[in-house]
Amino acid sequence: MQEISIAHKPVSTEFFLKKIPRKTFELNKYGATIGNPAPLEKARLQENPKVKPKVDYLVSDTDAKSIDSILEMHKAKILTSNIIKILSAGLLGTETRRKLVPTRWAITATDDTISKQLLKKIRYYPEINEILLFHGDYVGNHYEILLLPDKFSFEVIEAYASGSVWNVLSNNVKFSHDFERFNGRKKYAYEVTGAYYTIKLCLAEYFEKIKRQAYCIIFREERPEYYAPLGVGILRQLGREALTKKPEKPETIEQALKIMQSRMMIPINQSKEKSVLLKEYGQQKRLQEFF
Repeated sequence: MQEISIAHKPVSTEFFLKKIPRKTFELNKYGATIGNPAPLEKARLQENPKVKPKVDYLVSDTDAKSIDSILEMHKAKILTSNIIKILSAGLLGTETRRKLVPTRWAITATDDTISKQLLKKIRYYPEINEILLFHGDYVGNHYEILLLPDKFSFEVIEAYASGSVWNVLSNNVKFSHDFERFNGRKKYAYEVTGAYYTIKLCLAEYFEKIKRQAYCIIFREERPEYYAPLGVGILRQLGREALTKKPEKPETIEQALKIMQSRMMIPINQSKEKSVLLKEYGQQKRLQEFF
């Protein structure tokens, strides 16, 4: 399994099961969707895994800390999904501290580690000088990414429509919300969970690319079409793809909210009321105003 984890291409593998798979379907918010499980007797590779030299070097380096290895692989443009698999398989870190990591923890650790490192530089970049608005859709997930001229702050507001995977039984819209100001946050984002760190990584990569920083408010809408959990990996790709498009440039925040509402099924005012950063924006005097 460790050999499969370090491969950058799929590896042909033969599995031998102890019993016939059971016809069951397991669904929960903390793990991948599992269907038809069966105990494994043994697995056998049918070909040699294709491993990139950078990955092979870092996996073999038992003196390098896992954080340093994650950052080195990201710098070498190793896919984030591959870095997560390698960390989860217990192949990173110093020799005595390597251990298997639950996939959910590995995803958040990878996203958070990379974004924190990028933000150390981003916080010194110039601010954007106009409002930028991005959006994206994929299998019932809709993102509206609002960037305002100011120092970096970050907020995610998620709205779960009735009938979506995490709001199947209720007729009312449910919300989750987490945020951080310029200096970041010390506690885990317990409401939005992994999706918070995933979209934060997307924005950090975007800011590093344009060499700017901004005040970020993210609205995510989960629609009834999203009837089965597909993991935060699809949100990472959705966020990255949305940020490659040409942004809309509304004149005012009110105009931006109207544009967003034209694409959203849940009233934007409900999400707006949850926002802490939107209420705070422009309320605090800037140092420049005194010169």
